[in-house]
Amino acid sequence: RTLLRIYGMVNRGEASWASLPAAEQEEMDETVAMLAEAAAQGHVEAQLYLGDTYGFGYGVGQDYGRAFELYMQAAQQGDVLSQYNLGIMYRDGKGCEQSHERAVEWWAKGGRRSRAMF
Repeated sequence: RTLLRIYGMVNRGEASWASLPAAEQEEMDETVAMLAEAAAQGHVEAQLYLGDTYGFGYGVGQDYGRAFELYMQAAQQGDVLSQYNLGIMYRDGKGCEQSHERAVEWWAKGGRRSRAMF
């Protein structure tokens, strides 16, 4: 909830990720710590959300390498959004060595799984 609330504040122009008010930054730090703990325990959604947090720099220093690691953990557990995000990162060479072949592989994995879900 905290992440979504602060994300809403930023989207409405009430704050920016680079200069969150102290109270919101403290909440963001606590949220990141909780997500990191859950991600380390293998929780896929926490890995995805934390990957987004680092990949986009939501209240933390932008870290493509960390985002890539988290997306990989979730993708290996079958998370379609993380598989798609890995494709983007491989395509752009963010957090990893650029590889269009690997990008297509991850997009294909995610595409097969997402079609099987519907």
